[in-house]
Amino acid sequence: MSNTNFTVAIPDDLLTAAKVMAAKSGTSLNSIIRNLLDGFVNYGSAPLSGNYEILLKYSLGQIAGKRAIKSLHLESDVELNALTIQAGFPLPRVSLQENEDMKQRFHQMLERAEK
Repeated sequence: MSNTNFTVAIPDDLLTAAKVMAAKSGTSLNSIIRNLLDGFVNYGSAPLSGNYEILLKYSLGQIAGKRAIKSLHLESDVELNALTIQAGFPLPRVSLQENEDMKQRFHQMLERAEK
């Protein structure tokens, strides 16, 4: 897929704030805009409006980070965490499934150590 450059007019203060947020999130403004447009085109909704449930479930540990990243079409956990915070949700916890997986691995380690 080829890329096309385009020009958009936005207020200087908004552009500056967006660049700062992108830098703090460890991503580029270009990547953020691509992701927002992708979400808008594929889901027909304003950014985040259809994604609050995914972000909430992620922040509560009900779904894993990898699943949330895939569902939201993001590139990294840094972007996912930034969106979660922007949505006003608490910082993410380990998902219930990840917690269960760690518990099983721990028990397996104990069993091996006892042998």
